[in-house]
Amino acid sequence: MTKGRVIKNYNGYYYVDVGRDSLIECRRRGKLLKAKILVGDELEITELENDKGVIEAQLPRRNQIRRPAVANLDQLMVIMAAQSPDPNRFLIDKMLMTCEYSGIRPILCFNKCDLDRDVAESYRDFYERCGYDVCLVSARTGEGLDALYERLPQKVTAFAGPSGVGKSSLLSQLLGRKDLSIGAVSEKIKRGRHTTRHSEIMRLDSNTYVVDTPGFSALDFEHLDARDVLPLFPDMEPYSAGCKFSSCLHLSEPECAVKQAVADGQIQKERYETYCKIITSIGERKR
Repeated sequence: MTKGRVIKNYNGYYYVDVGRDSLIECRRRGKLLKAKILVGDELEITELENDKGVIEAQLPRRNQIRRPAVANLDQLMVIMAAQSPDPNRFLIDKMLMTCEYSGIRPILCFNKCDLDRDVAESYRDFYERCGYDVCLVSARTGEGLDALYERLPQKVTAFAGPSGVGKSSLLSQLLGRKDLSIGAVSEKIKRGRHTTRHSEIMRLDSNTYVVDTPGFSALDFEHLDARDVLPLFPDMEPYSAGCKFSSCLHLSEPECAVKQAVADGQIQKERYETYCKIITSIGERKR
């Protein structure tokens, strides 16, 4: 049998990359009819003639994101624009939390840095202080693309972000392709138009893949227990060991080391505010 990765699926056919120029068009064996096979899944297949095949087994997943449904990511490139549309810090934090929850390495990428360099640099400095990898790029001028490309080899990297931030423009530059749909920003609603609608993995070279993720939405955290939230903030969680009470939620409890770290400037105030919003929403759900 041959091992491969699902690059896309269409009408019940799974197109599997086995390391050659052409993809293998596969159908499932009957025993796998109820299995949920995602783009990014690793499979064992039996190859037939004319680039056809049959899926024999679905290999265990390392992780997945639910919307869009993609499996086995190494890292997620969170794309934001320095301007047009302006960055949304709460959305950035939720996307970073989604990565932490799913065990996927996040990288923050601020595109259009040529439009507002001060804003781009302030966001870079902020999130680097939180311990995250940040790069500033411009798909229009080509600035920073080499540094971005250096983060991709031997990885499966999903590109995700709100409409209009230039995600598809960046991918077009990185892949050397002009057939990706580019989302222009509507002046009326400040959102992208004509954007990607289907997840597809594209191979840069052997064992290096990028994923254009349409309609990516940050995980809804309201299903979590409140105590499960702080570990999704790796810049904050270590301070909790100093709290007086092991049950501390770091809101109004006395002798809270997390709140003290915020007051001392060791934890960014805006990150703590995101944490409080998530905890409050969980509490409201349980009422």
